[in-house]
Amino acid sequence: MSGVALGSLLVLAACGGGGGDAETTGMTDGSTEYGSTTGSVTEVPTEGSAATELTSGGEVLPPGCDVLVSPGDAADLQPALFAATEGTTVCMGEGVFMLATELAIPTKAVTLQGAGREATILDFSAQELGDGAVKITADGVTVTGFTVREAPGEGVRAQGVGGVVFAAIAVEWATPMGDTNGAHGLQTVACEDVEIRDARVIGARAAGIHVGQSTQVLVEDSEVDGNVVGVEVENSTGVVVRNNQVHDNAAGILIANLPGLEVKGGERTLVYGNQVEDNNGVNFAEPGSFVASVPVGVGVMLVATDANEVRDNTIGGNDTTGLVVVSYSEVLFGPTGEDPGFDAFSQGNYVHGNTFADNGGAPGPLAAIFGDPGPDMADDGCLDPEVQPAPALVNCFDMNGAASYLNFDLCGGGMNPSGDLGPVTCQHMPLPDL
Repeated sequence: MSGVALGSLLVLAACGGGGGDAETTGMTDGSTEYGSTTGSVTEVPTEGSAATELTSGGEVLPPGCDVLVSPGDAADLQPALFAATEGTTVCMGEGVFMLATELAIPTKAVTLQGAGREATILDFSAQELGDGAVKITADGVTVTGFTVREAPGEGVRAQGVGGVVFAAIAVEWATPMGDTNGAHGLQTVACEDVEIRDARVIGARAAGIHVGQSTQVLVEDSEVDGNVVGVEVENSTGVVVRNNQVHDNAAGILIANLPGLEVKGGERTLVYGNQVEDNNGVNFAEPGSFVASVPVGVGVMLVATDANEVRDNTIGGNDTTGLVVVSYSEVLFGPTGEDPGFDAFSQGNYVHGNTFADNGGAPGPLAAIFGDPGPDMADDGCLDPEVQPAPALVNCFDMNGAASYLNFDLCGGGMNPSGDLGPVTCQHMPLPDL
């Protein structure tokens, strides 16, 4: 790192030496004040010193920060994260950090904090090492207050951890529908007890926010647009997606179980209070990927998943259909491969209390299945032939105003489609919130 080694900074701060002549200014983003420095790394004071008298060069740490890295010393950010001990808050000053390597956060309960989404930018456009931008591999990590730009792979990824918080961060790719854009903006893989809130993702080539093989994940108060899929919940259980703005993606919200993954049988995702509108963009996903087969113009899509609840959302302006429940059809999505434990059917889902408007206006190639105009709500009508029919397995559509409905009889070859809501007007037990 520049100047002195990170491990010696505490000694220098205690002795009042070193540090250079960095200049500090204050700024406010939201309710938190931050300092911005030029060409310095600032660390915590020695025990007993005042919280605002802690730098070798006279700089003032923002409240709650243990380390402050400036954009001029972007190369010092990774060493600061490696040196951080449990409970440390590593802060980043205002400005653009040009980063050539992936950032790793390997220590429990570390916080990586910027000066605000508009103030602290992590730019990975010249990245040379690593397949993602920020990777979290420890429990209890919080990332907050910054924007990631031009990640070559994943934007911010948490893997195999619990108790992680993504708050007030953004991931962006400047090129609309770019074939070099990363697959996911924010991603959890095999995680538990995660919060994603007040996030913004633009331009992901698969899903803006991707919850994969995880449990007890909350996605709230976020905005996703310009992605292939806005929010994807894949092979996950006990997820809550609430109060988000999901608009102008190719498809809005996708809840799916896919074959060939270690975690099977994701279920019980609660989706409520979201604005799911005008998801009619271009599907620019990697050819051959699952999301490449997701139709454009769908607001909410459930694939091979059970016991989910979709309620109290506003779903409008989606050209193909507002909401569709389907089994995993190899005709639509490709072969399942050797996965004997995979359940291809969607059963026991509960769609109720939603407001649908102006969906199905331009179903394009799916007009042959959905008709033209397409319905607000659709169900493929497929039943698992190996399971005895029961009320608990019916996909229920209840109290959705004047929304139109179609059972398009996929498993019957489309020979007996029906718009009769009677057989599916039913209720299931509501899911618990997080």
